[in-house]
Amino acid sequence: MHALRNIHAALVPGGLLVDTQPIGSQPRVAANGDELGTLDMEEWLETIRAVDVRIAETVAAGLFEPTVERTLVVRSTFDDGPDCLEITGNWRGTRVPQPLVDRLAAVRNHVTVDQHVRLRVLRRGPAYA
Repeated sequence: MHALRNIHAALVPGGLLVDTQPIGSQPRVAANGDELGTLDMEEWLETIRAVDVRIAETVAAGLFEPTVERTLVVRSTFDDGPDCLEITGNWRGTRVPQPLVDRLAAVRNHVTVDQHVRLRVLRRGPAYA
């Protein structure tokens, strides 16, 4: 909660904090419109649960007030399979299953990853950090 208190202190009264987080556990990976498989982001969801707890604490303390929350799909596009594998393989809390690794290694076309992302806007509340 320390970082959120620092953000609260840095914002002007009524200022906004935009929080975006991938929230899906199995983003779809595709090439040429054909699904190649899904990433495994179960471990990442534990991070999201921890973030949610911290946000709830700051709302309860009056530091922030929720204003808007939406879920949308964000598409990332990669040059080819190896590019996708290199980048997504380094995402925190993400595992690339071996069958998907094998498929990506052979793809020479653009690859897309569709992630469900939560967009949350919080307004700075009146409480003091």
